[in-house]
Formats: sequence, structure tokens, C-alpha cells
Amino acid sequence: MKQQRAIWILAAAIVFGTGLAHAEEHLVPANKQLTAGYLQNLRERGERAVYAASESETLGMPVGGIATGQLYLRNDGTLGLWHIFNRHIFTGYGLDCYRTYRPDSPVESGFAVAVKSDGAQTLKPLNQDFGTVEFAGEYPIGLARYRADGFPVEVEMEAFSPFIPLNTRDSALPATLFHITLKNTSDTSQKVGVLGWLENAVCFHSIRSRSVLRQTEIAERNGRTLIVHTAKEPPKGKTQILRPKIVVMDFEGPDYGDWQVTGEAFGKGPAHGTLPNQQSVSGFLGGGLVNTYLGGDRPHGTLRSPPLTIERKYINFLIGGGSHADETCINLLIDGQVVRTATGKDNEKLEWHFWHVEDIEGRTARIEIVDHHSGGWGHINIDQIEMADEAYDADMGPFDKLADYGSLVLAFDGPARQATDRLPIDKPVPTVATQEIALAPGQTKTFTFVLTWFFPNHQNGREYANRFESAAGVAHYVLDNHERLSGQTRLWHKTFYEDGTLPRWLLFRLHSTVANLATGTCQWWKNGRFWAWEGVGCCAGTCTHVWNYAHAPARLFAELERSAREMQDFGEGFHPDSGLVGFRSDAAYAADGQAGTVLKAYREHLCSADDAFLKRNWPRIKKALEFSIRQDGDDNGLIENSQHNTFDINFEGPNTFVGAMYLAALRAGEAMAREMGDDAFAERCKQIFNSGWRLTMERLWDGEYFIQLVDLDKHPKHQYGKGCLSDQLFGQGWAHQLGLGYLYPSATVRQALRSIWKYNWAPDVGPYNAAHRPERWFVSPGEAGLFTCTWPKSEFMAEGVRYRSEVWTGIEYQVAGHMVWEGMIDEALAICRAVHDRYHPAKHNPFNEVECGDHYARAMASWGVYTALCGFDYHGPKGHIGFAPRMRPEDFRAAFTAAEGWGLFTQDRSHSVQHERIEMRWGRVNLRTLAFSVPSNWTIAEIVVRHEGAALPSKHVLTNNRLRIELTEPVWLSQGQRLEVEIRRQG
Repeated sequence: MKQQRAIWILAAAIVFGTGLAHAEEHLVPANKQLTAGYLQNLRERGERAVYAASESETLGMPVGGIATGQLYLRNDGTLGLWHIFNRHIFTGYGLDCYRTYRPDSPVESGFAVAVKSDGAQTLKPLNQDFGTVEFAGEYPIGLARYRADGFPVEVEMEAFSPFIPLNTRDSALPATLFHITLKNTSDTSQKVGVLGWLENAVCFHSIRSRSVLRQTEIAERNGRTLIVHTAKEPPKGKTQILRPKIVVMDFEGPDYGDWQVTGEAFGKGPAHGTLPNQQSVSGFLGGGLVNTYLGGDRPHGTLRSPPLTIERKYINFLIGGGSHADETCINLLIDGQVVRTATGKDNEKLEWHFWHVEDIEGRTARIEIVDHHSGGWGHINIDQIEMADEAYDADMGPFDKLADYGSLVLAFDGPARQATDRLPIDKPVPTVATQEIALAPGQTKTFTFVLTWFFPNHQNGREYANRFESAAGVAHYVLDNHERLSGQTRLWHKTFYEDGTLPRWLLFRLHSTVANLATGTCQWWKNGRFWAWEGVGCCAGTCTHVWNYAHAPARLFAELERSAREMQDFGEGFHPDSGLVGFRSDAAYAADGQAGTVLKAYREHLCSADDAFLKRNWPRIKKALEFSIRQDGDDNGLIENSQHNTFDINFEGPNTFVGAMYLAALRAGEAMAREMGDDAFAERCKQIFNSGWRLTMERLWDGEYFIQLVDLDKHPKHQYGKGCLSDQLFGQGWAHQLGLGYLYPSATVRQALRSIWKYNWAPDVGPYNAAHRPERWFVSPGEAGLFTCTWPKSEFMAEGVRYRSEVWTGIEYQVAGHMVWEGMIDEALAICRAVHDRYHPAKHNPFNEVECGDHYARAMASWGVYTALCGFDYHGPKGHIGFAPRMRPEDFRAAFTAAEGWGLFTQDRSHSVQHERIEMRWGRVNLRTLAFSVPSNWTIAEIVVRHEGAALPSKHVLTNNRLRIELTEPVWLSQGQRLEVEIRRQG
């Protein structure tokens, strides 16, 4: 980021020096300089992306189950992060998460290939030192390839957790499968095998603050070999004679004595409790402590002790503050090297922590306290450093209730041999070695392993604990069902990536954000409730206005979204007296979140197999919409009061960001009311809608885009007035997703989108951000991006809508998806490609699009781009499905999901005939009506519908270019079956 700041300073000097701040000097170029060749390349099918390890250091693909924690497969096939132990991890704000870094790997684990040739054995670990290492993964399947000069075996490792759309439970297993395939590339036979190892990491966090006895068993069951890790509370031993404790530092003096201070974070001496603007600090002893919140989180510094001799078995200390490894920490140094370290827990309460140092007793060391972090929780609290012969256990409750108590397993699907191989690691770790087999030249062999975990003591429990009792139980389930789980995961990958015709880079990008479900962003509680942060550890409560953008979960795992509606929005977060939906399951109102809840409820109905969801929830859905109508006040279709929203501020006066969401909710409310037989309410919704769109056109349309009508004298801050807001048509995009039609005249909608493209998308954000610095950086100068808001026709509002000069991928996707619906394919692809390029693994993890925290939920708006490209239209209870491909409709294939199944849609078109094929690859779908688009100049001569070759009677209606086919009798299409439609034109 130092380079980024330098660029900004240089650009700012140029821009401010010329006074560029007004409309006539708008710093987003209208001409984007995108050549015809560039745009054509965006449309090419392309190949699977392959990244060399040297150009992909940031890469970390989530390979755990949905809502089971967070485990990464790194660019070289090693595992990273290991956030599976129920620890709250705050991943930052702005620069904290948008940075270039390699995910850490705190648990010792891995695989190695053993080759015996001519009596000599070679052992090569599968990591970046293998030789030539490539990553070719596409979520959900990670893929690493290894080869080395002179080594007779090439290796391919596939790693994933079962991922089967609509089968939520089998996609939410605390497990990662590894398929390690060895190929003999030499001209002689080779004896080969694989070794796998796994450190016992049970009680991963607790062991630092209380005594833990870890246990490991090598078990052979059902023809499999398992490394089974558990832990228990150590038995109370005989009373030992303890040497007196030694107080290293109690921080009770006026200064730090002979400790060395650098930087500004530590001040001139110990703090005396809570500092200004800090949450209450507690748990320290006496009156003094180290507290580096001096001046907030921004200052940096270090505090280092003089040399000391380690004279006891343990070093105990009190610690609180930030959890940033290497940045907010206390270290034990020997010969300048860190041999022990600890961080806080993103909590101002200091708790006891200990280091077991019996193995280095007698050595000379230093203690170093570090604050090198400027973002959220960028400080450290330390007190009472002592050496003693006993560890000071924190009061953490019963041992078997610890958050990280449980079990951890590495299983090999086969018998093992006695491993005598020396692993290239520094500490002894339990190992499982496969039997050696002979590979003839050109022959391959695949070895199957599974890593599983069981840590049920999350604050709200884990859904997987309803199905399993241990990690070993998970391992046996996965291996018992291995062929089905692996086969169906691969089938989804094949259907989506390989059989589809959309550009491969685009499919990678749009599916990559689905990985957010398998990170710390998402939780599936023991009671069945799906709950989520906005980003990992940041902003709680399945926030309605952020999750408004996330289209992927409902289409792929509708069960999760239905649980969020029923257990949160219309459950714990619902206020039956008023209809308010607390936007964080609380008592707070967000105008966009309220309207979005109605839209999501309708979506959940559309994605259901029947109308049971709607019938159960209609009274509360209706009441939630009535709450929004009361904010309107006079049923004129404009909400004009104070409207809290996703920009974390309140809009005042009518605007189309909230207004379009409201109008779309009215359309959805009308549709649901008619299905429920509530015609009076349906008519009310219709009348309000008709008034609303007309008044919006009269008052808010400026000829190019929609503005906000606001009295800036009364409300000078956090408004956008005459600005061009990228999200101004968010509700219209939603309406297209749900088949609700246009909220405003179609020509007006398209003009507004063209203006958003013209005024807000910059091929280089540098000049604009130099003049108008964002609150947070999610893009670097030289990169392209879509600004949240600009002011092309008025003076820049320096105190306008919050986050005004930022770039959010969630907004980019929702705008791109809407552009696709309106036929602006080049613009949509350019926006998505800019995201893809920003998240190249040389710079940022391509599976981690950030905003306020890692794996930000808003990014799952990407799925809306995908459904738009398919022109997908679905109503499960009515048995309706439709497609209108937006790219290459003459030769189009794409995966689709329905309520109870998924498959592949195919369309091909010649001069006079168009063929459609719906092929079910998993589950089933009920079909009563079909819809397809044909060229606008076609007149239909004949339509033939066939199910498994048998003709089905039907009738059809052609409106403009939209063909609707009604089957005389509904048909169930089951796995392996297909429905085909032949459409012939006249002439």
C-alpha cells in the first residue's frame, strides 16, 4: 500500500494543483478506450486458468464444507488458515483485508510422494518446493499439479469438500477430500506411495491459556487407516514443590524502565486502564498495563525487554487487544528469532496466557511486544509477565465445553504401512503411509485421503453436530459415500464449467464468490438457522441490506435462505406489532433491507417446489410490506422520510435506491397476494406502484439518470442529490431476477444504465481517487472499477453519501447483471473482467472479494450476473421455467438450478429451426409451462415438445419475441431424463 499512497500523493498534487473539482472536469472518462479486439476477447470461450505458484502467492480456495469453518487450499496444494476452531476472527476494515499476503498455515499438515527406484527412495513433499507447481482449481474443486526435472512421477492433487447444489447437508460436511494421482512418466517401472501427516491441533487456542493433554490414535477400521486426534484435561498430579515465581514486569512504574521503546504506540510509560474512545479495558492487575490504543489504532511501535534468563517451566502473562498474528502480539525471542508468540482475541479483557518453555529453560531470551497494525483492533494489551513452574489457566469453563474441544482426523482409504520415512519438517507429527505399489510406464494410481473435523461447541452450536458425534464419524460417512459425493461434485463442476459455453474466465469469477458460504462469514446453527456476518467476523446479524445483494445461496442452497427468512426475518427479527424486520435481527430499521426482505421472501417462494413456504409466511410477509407502505405515508409510491440503508447512513427525501426496491417489493407483494387469494391487497399494491413509478419519473428523472430530491440545507451530509448513484436501479435488477417486469419505462432504465457506465466506471480509478480519496481502498490506481457515486453535473459533494468514492464488487455485479438484462453485454463483461483482473492471485486472493472483512457477502451478487446471462425465469410452485440466452443464443449451454434438481440447458438455432433441451443431471423438476426467446422477425410454424422421445401435446403463445409453451399435462423430469423442444419458423 506504500506504493498506492505514493501514487495517490503524486496524482493529488497534479489534480489539486489544477483545481479539478467540478462537473465540467469530471474525472471519469466517457470514452473507456475499450477496443473491439478487447471486447471480442472477453466473449471468447477460453481455457481453464492455470497459475504458477510463483504468480499466485495470495491464493487460498476454501475447501471445507458450507458453514463449517474456514480452511484454505493454497496455491501449492498445502492447507492454510485453519479457522475451524470456533474462534471469532475479525478480518478487518478496508486496508486490513485488501492487501497482498500469503495465507498462513499454523497447523502442520501435508502430503509427500515416495518413489523407490533402483533401490533408492526419494521423498518429495507436495508444496511449492516440489519443482514446477501449478494451481488450476475452479471452485469448488481445487487442483494442484506437480512435476520436477529428473523425477519420474507427475502428481495431480484434487482437493474439495463435497459440493452438490440443493443437497445442503452433504455440502455442509466438516471434511476435505484429497485425490492424489501419481503418473509414471519414466520408461521404467516405479514403486510409489503417498505419505500424509497431520499435527494434533485440538484445543488449538485453549492450549495457550490452560493445560491440555492431547491424544493421538492410529486406527484401522473398515479397511481404512485413520489418524485420530483428541484431547482431554490432564489428571491432577502429585503436589510438586514449586519454585517461587519471578515477576519479569508488572508495568506499575512511571515508565518502562530498561525496556526499549520504538515508535509512538507505547507512549512514555504504562497506561492506567481504558484510553480515550476505547471500549472498557478490564482484567489487568494493579494500576498499570501496556495498552497501545494511545491515539487510537493507527500508531505503531515495539517494546522490548533487556536480556533475561528463562528460569522456570512457564512464562505467564495477561493479554488482550487485537488478534493480528505478527502485528499485535507478544513474542519470545532467542537469538533474535521468535520461538513463542501470542495475540489477543479482539477483546479488551485481558486473560491469562502461558508459554511452556521447559525445553528452553536456561537460555537467554528477550520479550518483545509488537503493535504494527493500524486497522480495527490494531493494538495490544499486556500485563503481569511472570516466570513460574505452573501455568496459569484462564477461567474458561468445563474442558469439554471449550470452543475448540473436539476431534480431528486424517484418514486414508486403504491399509497403511509402517512409515519409516523421515518427513522434511521440524517436529514429530503423526503420519499415515500408503502401501507401495508398482507403476508401469504411463500408468496412474489415485490415493484417496479425507481430512475431517468435529468442533461442535460453537456459541450457537453446529448443524453438523446433529448428524455426527466425532471427526472419525464424519470420515467414515464421507468414505462410505465417496463415489456418490465425489461423483456429484465433479458432475456439477463439469456441468457448470466444462459443458457451459460462457467464457471460462467469467464462469470462474461468477462462481468464485460462492466459496463465501464455506468461510467464517457463514454459520449454520444447531437449531437449523442460517446466520452470517457481512464479512468474516465483521458486522453481525445476516444484515438484510447487505444480503439483499447475495443471489447465489437462494439458487444453490435454497434451504439456507428459507431458514434465514423464517427463523430471522419473520422470526427472531420480526416485530409483529408493526411489521418491522430488524435489519440485524434487532429493532433497527433499514429501508432497503425492509423492502429487500419482501423480495427475498418472493424469491424463496419461486425457488420452492410448492407453495408451503408462502402459505406459512404470508401474514408476516404482508405485514412487512405494510410497514414499508406506512413509510410511504400517503400511498403515492414515494418514500420521502429518513431511510437508513446499506451505505450506513440515512437518505432523506425520495430517491430510487430505496424507491426502486420499494416498487419492486410492491410488485412482489401483488404477485404473492394474488396467489394467496388476497385480491384487495394485490390491488392496493398495484395502485401504489402505478402512482410511484409515475411520480418518480416526474420528480427524479433528470433526462440521463435518477437523482435524489433532498433539501441539502436541512440535510447537508450523506446525501447524493444530483449525483449519479450506481445503485439507483437496484430494485429494477431485482425485478428482472424475479420476473416482475419493468418498474419504469424500459427506455429510461436503459438510459440510466448507460449514464452509470458513462459517469461511474473508470478504466483507471487513479485520477478520480486522487482528487476524491475513498474512505477505504478496494482497488488500486491503474485498475478499473465502478464508483459507488459520482457528481458529473454538480460540484463534488465532499460530505455526500458515505463510501462515495469506493469500489464494491457487490455493486459492480448487481449493475453488470442488470446491464445483461438490458442487452449491454460489452459493458457488463468489462465490469466483471475488471473485478477478475483486480483479483488476480499475484495481487489478491481470487476467492476472497473483500469489503468490510474477508469473503464479503455482497459479492455473491455475482450469481445475478449468471442468471441474467441465461435469461433464467423460474417459478417452482407453478412448474414454470424459461431461458433467454444473452450471449451466443445460436449455440448456448449453461447449468441451471430449480427447486429440486439441476441440470444443463442447451439452445441451438439455425436459419429456420431453434432447438431447446433441458437435461436433468441431479434430482427432478416439475414442468407445466416453458418460455424461450426467438428472433424478433420469426413467425412460428410448428412446435414439437418431446419427453424422452415421446411427443407431448402443448399450446403456445408468441408475444413480441417471447414464446410461452403450456403443456397439456405437467411432466416430471427426473435425473438422466431430458425434455426437448423444436421450434420451426414459417417461411
